[in-house]
Amino acid sequence: DYAKRYKNVINKLLMGTNLNYEITEINEYNDETEKQIESIGGNKTYILDIEVPGKTGLELARNIRKNGDWVSPIIIVTSHDEFRTVGYTAKILMLNFISKTNDLETELFDSLETALEINLANKSLRYTNKGELYNIPYQEILYIEKSLNDNTSNIVTKSHIYNIRRTIKELEEELLTSVDFIKTHRSCIVNLKNVK
Repeated sequence: DYAKRYKNVINKLLMGTNLNYEITEINEYNDETEKQIESIGGNKTYILDIEVPGKTGLELARNIRKNGDWVSPIIIVTSHDEFRTVGYTAKILMLNFISKTNDLETELFDSLETALEINLANKSLRYTNKGELYNIPYQEILYIEKSLNDNTSNIVTKSHIYNIRRTIKELEEELLTSVDFIKTHRSCIVNLKNVK
């Protein structure tokens, strides 16, 4: 079972870190798949297998890019090496194309290390909760507002609301170094990239 092998490699890479991560397994690419992907918060790395029922991994990768995610690393895995050229010319900004027949675990581990570096290099709001490190990519943040009753703030993203123990003032000092954020009210910071 390839999905189990992918999970083992992911866990081998991330288990010893303090990074909070979640593995979402999708066994069929269909019309609901993209909605399911959009509902996942945080930095993403895609491992797309071409031999999954429904759309091919390349079609799904193309749709991910078409829907505006040009940042998340995409790794294509297949036993058909002839798709390599298609993968690199399909406008999907693929991180790697891995053959299932040539040292899959080592290739995937190396690619995931690179994907982790890419995700950590992208600007993210980082905070810790119960010893685990969370990253909220700037591009995901719609706005941040002060909570009504305490010294916490709500970070509202496209798919989640995170309540963190930081004041608006602390977040303002961190975020206003980016030209994408503006304080619109004493208790609200807005991401201009997500204003239409």
